[in-house]
Amino acid sequence: MTKISFRIILILLGMSIISSPKICMGEIDISGNLKLDKRFLVADSVRIADYPYHELNLKLQSSPSKNLFLYAGMKFRLWDQNLASSSADLAEISFNNPYELSLWEAYADLYGFIVDELDLRIGKQRIAWGTADKLNPTDNLNPDDFSDPLNFGEKIPTEAVNAIYNLSDEYNLSAIWLPSLKPILLPRGEFPLLGSTDALPLPTGTNLAESVEHLTFPDRKPENSMYATKLSGKIEEYDFSLSYFWGYDDVPIANKLAVTPVDTLGNVKLDTYLGFPKFRAIGFDCAGELCSIGLWGEVAMFLPEEVKMEIKMPNPADPLNPIIQDTTILSDEPYMKFTLGGDYTLKTGVYINAQWMHGFFAERGKDNLEDYVMAGIEQKFKNDEIKIAVSGGLEIKDIEDIEKNYGTVIIPELSYVPTDNVKLLVGAFLLDGKLGTLFGEWKEQDQLYFKTEVNF
Repeated sequence: MTKISFRIILILLGMSIISSPKICMGEIDISGNLKLDKRFLVADSVRIADYPYHELNLKLQSSPSKNLFLYAGMKFRLWDQNLASSSADLAEISFNNPYELSLWEAYADLYGFIVDELDLRIGKQRIAWGTADKLNPTDNLNPDDFSDPLNFGEKIPTEAVNAIYNLSDEYNLSAIWLPSLKPILLPRGEFPLLGSTDALPLPTGTNLAESVEHLTFPDRKPENSMYATKLSGKIEEYDFSLSYFWGYDDVPIANKLAVTPVDTLGNVKLDTYLGFPKFRAIGFDCAGELCSIGLWGEVAMFLPEEVKMEIKMPNPADPLNPIIQDTTILSDEPYMKFTLGGDYTLKTGVYINAQWMHGFFAERGKDNLEDYVMAGIEQKFKNDEIKIAVSGGLEIKDIEDIEKNYGTVIIPELSYVPTDNVKLLVGAFLLDGKLGTLFGEWKEQDQLYFKTEVNF
């Protein structure tokens, strides 16, 4: 069976079961959801955003025996983009509607492996660490899914072996092996995220004619595997965990720049070499309730390895011996990220959530961490069929000069549940900020969105 035929059968299977709440085929349970997402950029003129996608998720699970559980999750994404550049491209539907089918998760759970207290999960899996609401500095095992940058905190499942030893009813110890590094997933459309090296000062009298990136991964050898361990427990009414991670950052960093003349007219080529730095992280998190207020805290101490950048520039005085400089772009000085937050539901039914995050996902280095205060409020009406919510955030790059170093995001949203398992949403992302801030870089991404979610 060809890949295309398999995809078509899978899509038809998914669409045929949308109207059913859940289907059991023998000993296999099938469920999932359909998410439709349409967005319009409104910063200058109204136009359709090209990086969001529609998504169909299929989930299959089975328990052949009391000691075995099997799970597979398939994700089908469809982008509303037109990539055709010639009339010949119009013969391929993938140019008009780029799509992607992936085996998102696939693992087996073995309960009581060798001894009754040991459970084992093997396969492609999401290993979620931390107690904060999506803003988790200890959650470093799976790479970031920034395919939709405005959906903070999403991760990509990766291949791993996760062993959990149950020390008692309230304590367990887990040990995890991740065979290889998986990188961050970036958006398909144009969206400012990781910055660029275009600001490199070129030699006087030269012009940039070509820019090329070279991405280097660690060798796929056992010694470059990643490891983690965590002790989880409960004291009184508070859940907590202590964790340790050794591995690689999933966001690449430039470690070499080379400027090479391409002709005698002053045109040069810029080669940028990127790699993935190593780091260790020691984490602690806890969550509980005090006076009906939900509270959580999470902190991670990062111990990075130093990264130096080699800069190679032409030498006008001696063309055969270029100028080579080394500069430290990531110090090995430890730095700390944390999130503190809480939530509360008033007697009137109004729900309030607030968090303070020090150090965003892609930020690293002691002097490069910013503060983010995120908060939201929501109220449901008409037996929870209608919900009005407003959330937002304040980014603080430099508290001592905040007037020139802040960014903001405001997200109003209205949702309606016309029938069971169906939700309709309309909302907006309104971004602003000063130059050099994250939200400031995104301020041209102001947008309205319309979403439909169907669970089956």
